[in-house]
Amino acid sequence: MKKNTCFVMLAALMLAGCNNEVEEQVMDSKRVPLQINGDINMLMTRAADDNWDPQDAIGVYMVNAENNSIVDEVSNYRYVTGEGNGSFSPDGENNTAYFPESGEAVNVVAYYPQGDVVDNKLSLNLSDQSEQPDIDLMSANAVGASKSNPTINLEFKHRLTKLFFVIEGNVNIDGIEAKISNQYTDIQYDILNEKLSIAEGDTKKDIVMKYSNLDSRFTEAIVLPNNDEGNAAEDRKLTFKLNEKEFNGAIGKDTKFEAGKKYIYKVKFDQTSSGNINVSITGVGITNWNDVGGGDDVIVPGTLKFDKLYLASGFTDWGTPHEMTKEGTTFTWTGNVDNNNQDMKFTLLQKSIPGDVQLMPNMSGKENVNVELNKEMGAYPVIYKDSRDNKWMITEKGTYTVTVNVETMKVKVEKLDVVYLVGSVLVPEGGNPNDGYILKRAPYFTKKGDNIYELTIYLHKGEFKILSKIEYEEKTNYDYYAPGENTPFAPGSIMNVDYRLGKDGQDYKWQVNADQTGTYKLTLNTADKTLTAEKL
Repeated sequence: MKKNTCFVMLAALMLAGCNNEVEEQVMDSKRVPLQINGDINMLMTRAADDNWDPQDAIGVYMVNAENNSIVDEVSNYRYVTGEGNGSFSPDGENNTAYFPESGEAVNVVAYYPQGDVVDNKLSLNLSDQSEQPDIDLMSANAVGASKSNPTINLEFKHRLTKLFFVIEGNVNIDGIEAKISNQYTDIQYDILNEKLSIAEGDTKKDIVMKYSNLDSRFTEAIVLPNNDEGNAAEDRKLTFKLNEKEFNGAIGKDTKFEAGKKYIYKVKFDQTSSGNINVSITGVGITNWNDVGGGDDVIVPGTLKFDKLYLASGFTDWGTPHEMTKEGTTFTWTGNVDNNNQDMKFTLLQKSIPGDVQLMPNMSGKENVNVELNKEMGAYPVIYKDSRDNKWMITEKGTYTVTVNVETMKVKVEKLDVVYLVGSVLVPEGGNPNDGYILKRAPYFTKKGDNIYELTIYLHKGEFKILSKIEYEEKTNYDYYAPGENTPFAPGSIMNVDYRLGKDGQDYKWQVNADQTGTYKLTLNTADKTLTAEKL
């Protein structure tokens, strides 16, 4: 007994003489620390690569499963993966999260990158894309953790959107600058409620994308997903600046940037024989951030520098698009639209083949757009295919000038005040006289002043009259300018003109004989009702 008593006393004295470390260990034996398993499902593609980097840090919270309140003040504890292998441990004793001793189950909320928070909200600025891991916001939530179930698996998800432009082509693009405009850059993330918001007072800015030239050339940016707080999809614009030239484009409003998605595009720069640079952008697909490739085509934004541009329409020839007149960066076409509701688009080649780049009024390729006269309308390069083929609609017959500025990517349509010459005088001897009444090819008098119209034209032997406008279905049902009866053509003199109604059923013309054939400058005065002809 003594021996045993002495042993117990000795043990007690030894314990009494120990420092507080033993006492703390005895107390801490009741506390179980949180353990984050290194073999987690989280390993999704990061902004920079597909692994954690050494010393990457996450912020950790313990919250009540029922009301989301913070448990035991475990708020924004810093956990670090020292080797970058996804196994996280506390960054010092003060950051060790212990489970409640009562055995109560809690939820564990974590986010990346760990930083200073205010009211459990993390602030990020997306304007600087140089170190993308610093703005690659991710979060995770594990439920049902407790001291009897201390090891958790965290599956992180990306909260922002990534744009990725793979650059192809035979052009040196060193020094390229790529931007996406109208983007909010100051954002806040409510960690416990998993909600993104725009910082109060923030305004939209341009984001300069990060350019990399590694195994492949690409630009990329992490941006705020489109939401209902003013960050509208249709406001986005793209700009690629190379050698002091800007190539502008837009991303279709039907493609909304979603959280956790990576939008992949191909941008191709090609040097033409004339020294211009052709640029095309094609949508490859939308993928989850942790996937590679795949997905459906989404949009085809972009802009191009053109050597030639062709008008493809129902009033020219769908089979052989009409080459437009080029002057600098502007292409024009002037001619007749001989029926109502005629559609048009523009091609880079004198054909219309699926897979080619064409200019259309929107990038969805699904909705035709009625022309607004005298107003600049946006034009977008689109990869043409059966499911992506939209056009501009000219709703009324008449004569129009169509202008395409490929620098600003704008289309403008203007209706001209003209009158038309029709008749067999337009057809060489031996041809079909009726060909002189084909409206889409009818030559027109250009307005030179109030009530004055002029036309320079070669007249063959035959007859002619002057239509007031294209507004008929049959050649005998229109209003026109003509003599009071069939009358010999009289160049060098003033010829009287009547304005006649098509519904009257009369059809009078000037007669040109064989000796009078040649090139004439015709002048019509609709106020004085006279016609003069000067032979050139």
